Amino acid sequence: MSRCRPPLPRAELDARLDARIDTRAAGEAVTWSVAVPPACRAAHARADRFRVKVGSVSGWRDTVDVAYLLQRALLQPAGARVAALRSGVVRMYAGSKDVGGARALAWLQAVMDDRWALIDGDWRELDPERLTAALAAIRPLFGAGPGLPAWRPGEPPRVYAANAGNLRPDLLALPGGELGDLLTAQGDLVYVTTPAGLGPVVAAAATAARSRFTGPARPSRVVFAVLSVTPIPPERLFPLVRLSLADAARTLGDLGVGVEVVVHRP
Repeated sequence: MSRCRPPLPRAELDARLDARIDTRAAGEAVTWSVAVPPACRAAHARADRFRVKVGSVSGWRDTVDVAYLLQRALLQPAGARVAALRSGVVRMYAGSKDVGGARALAWLQAVMDDRWALIDGDWRELDPERLTAALAAIRPLFGAGPGLPAWRPGEPPRVYAANAGNLRPDLLALPGGELGDLLTAQGDLVYVTTPAGLGPVVAAAATAARSRFTGPARPSRVVFAVLSVTPIPPERLFPLVRLSLADAARTLGDLGVGVEVVVHRP
């Protein structure tokens, strides 16, 4: 994956995206996903509401979601929608305290034509063949998982992991979440996340594995437990997440650690 260079400058790709924000025709769709900007990740877990401003109007939201951001963009004139997202702002609040924020477009990722990816406001070029190979590689990773306790919609991943460790004697809740959230009696290391958080969690797990799983002390497998109300088949994962997951599975496999993805529904 590389940054785009002329003859497709940012202005042209922004214009293409602008024209397709409201397009539902076959072959014209853009895949969107929410991504917490790097500068906001440390404070994001404390945030309980968000002030979103795209265009001239701002509003309070319980979460940052694709639908609302695109709805606000669609209220802008055609040709000015991506610009409104670039100049818009999302601020995080913990109670009445502002704990940080970023431009609205930094909270979104988009993939257009399975070739152009918008990440942190910058365009990059994707390899369609690599995306196809990644999807084939991750399909076998989806399984039933280690039999986790029930999850209630709205319960954040860290709260769920802490409660799961209290509810089940065969689950050990790990502090901090840097090296997983739960350890099972079978030696599975479980990362608990959401669909929006899966990409960063997968990348962090692969990074931790390179430095910590080089000796004999290693889990039998790493399980990514995705808390979701709706089913998430592999092809519904955001394209960039598919690439990260395929890369992580290869890295962990080289270290002798298996990988499984579990969509944990209520």
